[in-house]
Amino acid sequence: VGALMHTSACSHCLMEAAGSPKRRRPPIFGSSIPKITTRGLVTNSSDTTIPDDITDREDCPLCKKFGSGPCGEVFKRWLACTDKHPGKDASGEPLHLSKCSDLAEKLAECLDANSEYYTKNDDDNKDQNQDEKATEKDKELKDAWREFVDEMEDGVTSGKYSLLPYPEKLNPKMEVQLASRTGASFFVPEKDGHPIIAAYILDESGGVIAAGSREDMDMGGLGCVLQFKILDGMKSATSRAIYDTANDDVLIFSRTMSMPLDK
Repeated sequence: VGALMHTSACSHCLMEAAGSPKRRRPPIFGSSIPKITTRGLVTNSSDTTIPDDITDREDCPLCKKFGSGPCGEVFKRWLACTDKHPGKDASGEPLHLSKCSDLAEKLAECLDANSEYYTKNDDDNKDQNQDEKATEKDKELKDAWREFVDEMEDGVTSGKYSLLPYPEKLNPKMEVQLASRTGASFFVPEKDGHPIIAAYILDESGGVIAAGSREDMDMGGLGCVLQFKILDGMKSATSRAIYDTANDDVLIFSRTMSMPLDK
């Protein structure tokens, strides 16, 4: 088990990778999960990327928006009136336009008087929905990567895939910032001309704390980088990387490094 670098000549790399305003942050969980096929691993496939959920809808967005706040009561009364008078009159006009006109006028006046409240409330709901969707997307990514890693680890256990120590020239560098409880692993992008396919990081109990494909991790001159959070009591981190080969063999390189102690 190697020692995880904390202060070194390369300690600026973590800050540059994670904190530079000119560079995107390294992922914790990337968005492109390699697909496992009978011929090996496939990347850049449209069906291996977790899509945004486009089926999310509210049954009644107007009810949610206007059914509360300063105009909530008059809105509910107007809505009840429209439900009570469905259909059209003899001239073809919707019945609720005539039967509920008084309530419609009161509602319009109330909304005009409280337009700032409902505009702000609408923005808050949008922010909340975006946060909820982002949280759900993160969970989907984590679950998808855990499934991928489970298949890799099962393959190692069964002997289907080979687990090897990194060759010296491929050894990943790992650094941490104890103040922010974050770390990063820097992977070499190629092995003998064959690109890295994916990498993942495990804690000492085998839990997946970061994972990404080459496309996710590519940080230009810094190589391929994964960021991870340092969990309470975490004693070590294992970086595993899968590189492409000339045949269909799946080779997984592994290195476990101990975490520095909190000061």
